[in-house]
Amino acid sequence: MGRERTSGTGENVTRNLRPGDARNFSGDMTIVRASHGIESVRQVTRFSNDIAVHALEVDVLPGPAWAQVASQSHARLSVVLEAIGGGRIESRLRRDQAPAGGPFTMNFAPPGAEVWAYSEGIRRVRDIRLDFDLSRVSEAVGEELTMPAPRVFRSERLRALGRCLAAECEKPDLFSSLYIDSLTLAACVDFLRLGRDEPERAGRRLAPRQLRRVTEYIIEHLSGVVRLRDLAAITGLSQSQFGRAFKASTGLSPHRWQLNARVAKAQDLLLAGAAPLTEIALLLGFAEQSHFTRVFKSVTGTSPGAWRREHVSVGRRARADDQNRQ
Repeated sequence: MGRERTSGTGENVTRNLRPGDARNFSGDMTIVRASHGIESVRQVTRFSNDIAVHALEVDVLPGPAWAQVASQSHARLSVVLEAIGGGRIESRLRRDQAPAGGPFTMNFAPPGAEVWAYSEGIRRVRDIRLDFDLSRVSEAVGEELTMPAPRVFRSERLRALGRCLAAECEKPDLFSSLYIDSLTLAACVDFLRLGRDEPERAGRRLAPRQLRRVTEYIIEHLSGVVRLRDLAAITGLSQSQFGRAFKASTGLSPHRWQLNARVAKAQDLLLAGAAPLTEIALLLGFAEQSHFTRVFKSVTGTSPGAWRREHVSVGRRARADDQNRQ
């Protein structure tokens, strides 16, 4: 993880770069320009699916504040997650003109467009921004997408996805790449299809051979990083098509299926001996024992330690009963 402090717009910007596809991403990631009233910006950036995801916390000085929020090189989607203060916050296409029907707290800017964030009476803002190349998203989705014009809008589904992305940026699970891959793709596609009348999508399933190869790959890499693009490549589908087909075939998203497989393997290891929980967590690719415990409990309803004690004691009682019957 890299850490850098930058300035150049009059603000203090602290940036944390999380692991991901940073090597495949190049371009303008400037967060604010032509700004007024911005005191400081704290930024955490992750990379997934060749998309830069910026989780931001912006401190604002009293009075009106504004900033241009577009990237010069990439399409940028911006979503306000929280605003602290009793004032007004909104996205604008012109700095000095509030849009009709507002306030809107989401905006989209094609590369180099003029889109503004404006507030008055707000002291702190949390938001999420995604920088992406439309051609790469089109490739991941498996269909030709067109670049929308600059716009301000509302979407509660996108806000919910934004909150999940922000949480993943702040406390990333290094080996949960399938999760953030799915989130970034869903956020971009949801916006790009916003307002379109989508035809009913057939519940296409994976062929048995495709499903077997994908699940075998996941199981073989339980302790490593599995990317959505890698699974899609095994089947010859786009990432979006693969995600739908996998869920139609198994009833689960690839990320949830992977978690279940890791928990099932953990149960085998718990029953096999007295290996420490920290060792089992590392063997299965969890970043730390606490994360392993949270995932295990979310699947089984109990902690790994309690599960092992219960099932080991059940096994002992069963063996004792067998001996007594003999």
